[in-house]
Amino acid sequence: MGTFVGNAGEVMIAEGELRHALRDFVDPMIVMRRVVDQALAIVGPAEGAVVSLVDGDELVFVCAAGTMAGHVGIRLGLDASLSGLAIKTGETLHCVDATTDPRIARATCHRIGAASLVCVPLCRREQPIGVLQMMSARPRAFEVADVETLTRLADFVTATVAAAADVARVTRELLADPAECSECAAHDARLRPAPNVPAPERCEIGEFVANVLQPGTVEALETRQQIEDLLAGPGPAIVYQPIVALDSGRLVGAEALARFSGPPTQAPDAWFAQARAAGLGMELELAAIRTAVESIDAIPEEAYLALNVGPSTIAGGELGAILDAAGPGRIVLELTEHFEVDDYGRLSHMLSEVRRRGVRLAIDDTGTGYSGLTHILKLSPDIIKLDRELTHGIDIDPVRRSLAAALVSFAAQTGARITAEGIQTPEELQTVRELGIRFGQGYLLGRPGSASALHQMTGHAAGLSGLTPASPVS
Repeated sequence: MGTFVGNAGEVMIAEGELRHALRDFVDPMIVMRRVVDQALAIVGPAEGAVVSLVDGDELVFVCAAGTMAGHVGIRLGLDASLSGLAIKTGETLHCVDATTDPRIARATCHRIGAASLVCVPLCRREQPIGVLQMMSARPRAFEVADVETLTRLADFVTATVAAAADVARVTRELLADPAECSECAAHDARLRPAPNVPAPERCEIGEFVANVLQPGTVEALETRQQIEDLLAGPGPAIVYQPIVALDSGRLVGAEALARFSGPPTQAPDAWFAQARAAGLGMELELAAIRTAVESIDAIPEEAYLALNVGPSTIAGGELGAILDAAGPGRIVLELTEHFEVDDYGRLSHMLSEVRRRGVRLAIDDTGTGYSGLTHILKLSPDIIKLDRELTHGIDIDPVRRSLAAALVSFAAQTGARITAEGIQTPEELQTVRELGIRFGQGYLLGRPGSASALHQMTGHAAGLSGLTPASPVS
């Protein structure tokens, strides 16, 4: 099977995968589906629409919508139907009442429930290719204006359907595997890839076609292949960053953070974003979580393990078993504010299931993201994590201090506790302590490392030495 090397690293994409990805972009059925859907939208009285194509001396219903959706495959004789007459005359024909019009195929109209209809011939270079038919169960449903509208659209519909079919044929021939070329036997052999054409050259052709028809297709395939290769291997590596009590330096928790060796070389957030775009976001999150909980016994007993998780993973059904095996009483799930939540009711229900196991909930990145305080208000977390963007420079920015103080007050009234992320300077640390924030995380307090390295944090965080006593916490 032929492959090629992607630009983002040595990513091997199978020829068959490229052909499969392009199928939807060149499928004339998708174009015809859009035609019938839009025809129903623009012609108000219509209840059903169908595109029928010429097949010998018959017309075949190939794509339908509305009340006609269940009638794909019906055949009409060109010599015994209004559609056939429309093709012969090259004119849009209007049947006012199917019970009295001698031009229509009455048995078919009765079968499909059509009492009135409009038939628009689709002719390309004076050669008939098919008919666009609009139906209603009511006689006299269509006005003259409806017929005129459909007549004006005839050339556009013809060109669209014919072009889609041509692009599909040529693309199929360009990308066909030599072993599959029997279906192309009726077409010009010069357009078929010869058996001696190297696979990389055929894939270069496929890449060209993909980038013309749907820019980004090749990159998306490369990305998906990268994620699949990662999941097929050991998955992301995990490091653990300490979370400490700011009054004593005592270790209270550790956040599991994914690390990727690449290629490509990029931040972990980019890997997870690309996995979500490729439809593999939940799989990558679960892989990281499984690896993270494998080391839970190496983490000091007094510390919890914080796991980053998105709403889809929470709702996916596989998370509960992983948490049960790890010991849910030591787990905190961190839900980032950067995820939009479509259904808070469902998410809250799924969270209640894991929280009953003893799992606690943290809202991560508070102060940034889509949702503002919505996650906090809707989900009642146990922990509110102050985003590093809010912590950075908090000692010199009164706006940041005011927002942090408001969150501290809110947390005190709701029973949640605040953890400040991204603490990097003694001044930031002193300020968050003075604001009444009791827990913190950041390079000043401890860098990410192995689970066993957390045992060095159990007594005192190095970043707390030499600071003045913290203000009393209400």
